Order: sequence, then structure tokens, then C-alpha cells
Amino acid sequence: MGAVYTQRVEEEQIEQLEWVQERLAASGIRALLVRHLRLTLLQNRYDPPEHRGPVLMAGSMRISVEDGFHVEREDGRTADFHDADEAAAYVASAVS
Repeated sequence: MGAVYTQRVEEEQIEQLEWVQERLAASGIRALLVRHLRLTLLQNRYDPPEHRGPVLMAGSMRISVEDGFHVEREDGRTADFHDADEAAAYVASAVS
């Protein structure tokens, strides 16, 4: 059940990030949806895959979803939003 729940949560996160991506596209800003998966392959050792949730990259800004939209800027500043429109407007104003 854990894997099914995790997959469903990730699908919902991707859907929410796609909403932000569409709003940014309407503003003329390209954004790339990225999934993180890291595999470590060493002889005689097993390291399980490391997985982080999907993120949306727009310029040097990174948007993730966890209880709302979390925006990280390249300079380390962050902002949190509950609405996709607010997050997209913030990113659009910072990128342009």
C-alpha cells in the first residue's frame, strides 16, 4: 500500500505543478518539470534509490509542492503559497 500511496501523491504533485507550468506559459515563461531519482551503484554494496518529489524549474527558480507551493530562488530566498496563481505570479515577476 505504501508504494501505491506514494505514487498517487507524486501524481497529484505533478498535476499541481503542471497547473503552475500552464500559468507560466501563459506569461511567456518556459518551465521544465523534473523528477528526482538518484541511484548509487557500488560493487558489493546496495544503496536503495533516493527519491525526492517532482519540481518545476523556471529560470533559476525551483517550485515544489508540499502543503502548498514552495518556491526557492537561486540566492536562497524562499516563498510559500497556497494558490497556483499566486505562485505563478511570483515566479513570473521574479524571472522577467
